[in-house]
Amino acid sequence: MSRRESKYMTSTGRSNATTLRVLEGEVVVYNGLGWIVKGYQHPEKSVIAYPRYDLLNWRKLGNHEATRIIEEHAEWWGCLKVKAPLLPLDSIVKYRPPMMVPSAVEEITWMLELSPLQVEVSGSYLVNPETAGDIDVVVYGATHEVADRIRLLIERGVFKRPSLWILYKEYTNKHIGALDVETYLASKSNTILSLTLGGKIVNLRLYEFERGFSMCVDAVESRRGFRGIIELTDQANPILPSRRKAVFEGDEVYFETHRELYAELPPGLYYVEGDLEVRKSGVYVVADRGRVVGVKGEGVKKGG
Repeated sequence: MSRRESKYMTSTGRSNATTLRVLEGEVVVYNGLGWIVKGYQHPEKSVIAYPRYDLLNWRKLGNHEATRIIEEHAEWWGCLKVKAPLLPLDSIVKYRPPMMVPSAVEEITWMLELSPLQVEVSGSYLVNPETAGDIDVVVYGATHEVADRIRLLIERGVFKRPSLWILYKEYTNKHIGALDVETYLASKSNTILSLTLGGKIVNLRLYEFERGFSMCVDAVESRRGFRGIIELTDQANPILPSRRKAVFEGDEVYFETHRELYAELPPGLYYVEGDLEVRKSGVYVVADRGRVVGVKGEGVKKGG
């Protein structure tokens, strides 16, 4: 069974079930807050999501406030061997504010020959367009053909990459602590996920799936904290969840991420703090809750 051929997330009779993707990047409403759905697999009748916005006051939650709410809703899920905030599926709705689709999003949809149903605005722009500095856009059901089309449009000058100054501001506002600045700027030098359109910065998240799963799709057999140097040995994969071949202490592993921040890392050596997950399909280094730092030096030698 392929990753696309599993059971789509469905509700238990709620009329809004057909509009919910229950998938990475989707904004849902629960108890007056805007929550960001994480990942593509969820417990039956629940959704893994993290609180991000106070929708009554149109503001982003503070770190301490969000942490408290996360702790109040955190439950253990054996599939991923992790404690995460779980929301009852029959009590959430998709966040649909009364707003016009940004012209930059319409342009991306048309230029990439996408269905409008594939493209959704996420992040702060969805909550308060006047104060948001950029637009986060998720393309669901994205393929490598979509990524190739973006590259072609950049080469032809239709799409443009942000300037070095804009990228640096983006880094200082969002990514300090998750990635060192030198590696960030190097990865963004050939980015297809950060674009300048109509005077707006658009951050793309190309996601493989179209809907989430109400079941355990890729079970974690064991998990532990990870700190070490890995070598990414193949080219960047912008389609999320991004899975790359890597080498750690002479052994072949996978580097996997749901974050566009890490999806475009060029091949090379990296110090990673995160999780080491053992699954039936292999061993995975996951940095999404940690950090990555570029390392200068010779490549890691594979074991014989």
